[in-house]
Amino acid sequence: MLIDVRTDGNVEAGEQLSQDVKASLHAVLHRYEDQVRRIDVQLSDAVSHKPSHDDKSCKIEVHRDGGEPIVAAHQDSFMEQAVRGAVHKLKRALDHAFGKEAVSDQLRDHR
Repeated sequence: MLIDVRTDGNVEAGEQLSQDVKASLHAVLHRYEDQVRRIDVQLSDAVSHKPSHDDKSCKIEVHRDGGEPIVAAHQDSFMEQAVRGAVHKLKRALDHAFGKEAVSDQLRDHR
């Protein structure tokens, strides 16, 4: 599973931030590794020059085999919280999407 972490020009993204994002995704999404081709992560800071409420954002897009991409995003005052929120939303979206596909496959197999 390829994970690509990108930032806008306002986020200071060192290797540690990238590794933390990847570790969070692997910990939560390991059971979907066979169905996921690539994960794109975009980190941004809307107001980098001054502190602001919910100005950090994380958008995660999962590209899977044979389906539309699944996207989750979250905004927060802190980048770590934005990442955590987006990962949580993504897990719920993947559970829902793959769960629906599994039920659909089971129904089709029983016809």
